[in-house]
Amino acid sequence: MVNHGVSRACGTCRKRRKKCDETKPICKRCADSGRACVGYRDESALYFRHYYVPPKVLPTEESPPSTSAEAEESAEKSILAAFRRDFVVESADRKVSRGFLDGMPELLAAAGPLSELGQAVSIVETAVLGNQQGRLDMIDDAARRYCSLLRSFQTTLFRRETHVNIQTLMTALLLGLYEIVSSNGSSVPKHVAHVRGVCAILLSNESPFDMAGGLQLFRLGNPLLLKGSLLEQTSHGVLCVPTSHDIIQNLDAVLVRCNPLFKRAKTILEDASSTSYELEGLLQASLDIHWAFNRWVQRQSEEWMPKTVHTIGEMTAFSSPHPFCWPGPVDTYLDLYVSAVWNTYRKTHVMLLEILRHTARRLSPNQETSVPMALPFDKLAQELTAALVASIPFHLAPSLSEYIYAITTDEDIPPGRPVGGLLLLHPLYVVGRCSIVPPSVRAYVGRCLAYIGQCMGIGQAALLAEAVRLEEASDRPLLWDEGNIDLPFQQMTEGHILIFAGMLLQPAQVDAMGHEGCPPGPEV
Repeated sequence: MVNHGVSRACGTCRKRRKKCDETKPICKRCADSGRACVGYRDESALYFRHYYVPPKVLPTEESPPSTSAEAEESAEKSILAAFRRDFVVESADRKVSRGFLDGMPELLAAAGPLSELGQAVSIVETAVLGNQQGRLDMIDDAARRYCSLLRSFQTTLFRRETHVNIQTLMTALLLGLYEIVSSNGSSVPKHVAHVRGVCAILLSNESPFDMAGGLQLFRLGNPLLLKGSLLEQTSHGVLCVPTSHDIIQNLDAVLVRCNPLFKRAKTILEDASSTSYELEGLLQASLDIHWAFNRWVQRQSEEWMPKTVHTIGEMTAFSSPHPFCWPGPVDTYLDLYVSAVWNTYRKTHVMLLEILRHTARRLSPNQETSVPMALPFDKLAQELTAALVASIPFHLAPSLSEYIYAITTDEDIPPGRPVGGLLLLHPLYVVGRCSIVPPSVRAYVGRCLAYIGQCMGIGQAALLAEAVRLEEASDRPLLWDEGNIDLPFQQMTEGHILIFAGMLLQPAQVDAMGHEGCPPGPEV
């Protein structure tokens, strides 16, 4: 059978599959059989027909499935990036500010995400995210990995005979930071035990820390210092302008005098039989530090001074749904490091004024004469507290512009970076428990601490908020009270050690010739 191409038969013959004689306009076969001939197709349809060509699918090269190790490393890198966003404060100007954990990205890049340092960072960030999102699985995972890392890290630390490198130091600090982040009211005894355990590691003979006094101080309380292998002996402290060589600008030099004075004040003021000579000596020593604080403030550079960007009225503040909205100025700073140093000065000065106030009252027991003596101290304490309160939005809001817009429009505002709340913990706690601070302000800072705990993922803030709430109506000085919760003041202060130690970490500086220089404090 031969195919002669496309059929030109009429429609009726093609349907009947009969040979058509192709007579036009009506074929004879249809006419002879009495059938209706439907006619012929247009000639052009015989040459132009629709034809579908299926697309040619080229074979694709399938990538090999990723291994579990690669997936784990990718997840760890994501967590490390989140930690940098949440906790690293890169210095706006390293000649003026140290930042917070400023050299951590470079340190992590050198150590790798699966190192002990990388694991510690991952544990802290996982705990924070778990707290923020209410994810018990993340919280439990962080706790499990923390216990495992704590054991291996202790072995690593004690294996080193003479030198502990900066990675080991930062790992220790991050383990302590985890305790601040993870603590909650349901596991206070466990939290205190862990804090003491971490501090025992940090303060052991094999650790890079030493208990001593001097200008290398980087936290208030028990002077906890770095040994010379990690901190230059010529350093003028961490709570100052990094390039400063003027001792008067070094807040550490004033703070190091406070701890023995606070212990002395506790002993004298608790004892009802203390003599006038002892009280007058305490008053004079306190006034000396008071004037030293004033000189420190007067010598600060323009870059370090707070700047007011907005003022909130009382009606706006008290009708606002935002928990940390408060009437008065809203201040901005060069960065969170500068603000944290100012607030360290303020809360310590308030504690000093608390001592001055109670000492003056003991020296003048007659109410008519003691009140005028106390008034200047109260006024200055209120000024210092107001300045600290004005810095709170800078720490807790994503940005001051977003905060001001939210306040004026009653819009919601998301929490800021957790590091902002972390750097406020101790100042808010101290101010909230000082009897010289007005009760309304003490209640307000307690609410701010609760916000930091609930919304920013810093678990210890919730404990401190409860301590402040219990002390709101008290007239007892902070120094003689260990608090009404199971987290002692000393344990809380030990957590403050780690915060200021994080300010020591800075990336190496490279000059125009490509040589690395050593900034004040440890470098990467």
